[in-house]
Amino acid sequence: MRYSHTQFGWLNLILLTGATTYGLIMFGVLSGPFKLIPLGIAVLMLFLLVFFYALRIEVDTDSIHMTLGIGWYKRKWALSEIVSARAIKTRFIDGWGIKLTKHGWLYSVSMPDAVLLELDSGKNVLLGTDDSDALLAALAESGINVHSE
Repeated sequence: MRYSHTQFGWLNLILLTGATTYGLIMFGVLSGPFKLIPLGIAVLMLFLLVFFYALRIEVDTDSIHMTLGIGWYKRKWALSEIVSARAIKTRFIDGWGIKLTKHGWLYSVSMPDAVLLELDSGKNVLLGTDDSDALLAALAESGINVHSE
């Protein structure tokens, strides 16, 4: 393994834990048919919490791997399909999660730092990271063309 780093989304952990707790408290306090609404919200917040509490990025001899949360969502790209890489700052509107941005697909648990991977297909991938220098160094060591801004 050439590179391995896990970034925790501390703001996600705090906000989603708080929202889950609040939903469970309101479920206990309310009565009637509306009692299920905060329970549904709590379940959704708990799902988001386990899905987006952390992002792990690993670079080995032939690929780069990305895993979100407890590992339900994984992606892998062969190093041979990466044309170049560079550090970028995402916009506030890009936020965190999995979404299509103006630069390409973003996978992030925190903002604003990310590494943009330009693929030979012409598409881009953005990996949120608080360790962009070390990730770019590992990619450069693997023969990827790394640009500095």
